[in-house]
Amino acid sequence: MLFLIGLKLRNLNMNIKLWYCSLMKQWRWTLTDDSRPIIKQESGQRPDLRDAMNDVATTVEYLIGKED
Repeated sequence: MLFLIGLKLRNLNMNIKLWYCSLMKQWRWTLTDDSRPIIKQESGQRPDLRDAMNDVATTVEYLIGKED
């Protein structure tokens, strides 16, 4: 199960991938921001979907805050 989310906000171009790894029993995610000269990538994993989504949201807010 793989979910792909594209987010375009201001000058940001973020791609988020979210999937469930049944072997590890973890929701895993990667976020790439290729709006910079050097692509920024973050990733994480959590057993609970809501916790994983909160981590993604926190990371996006952090990256947006760095742009201001």
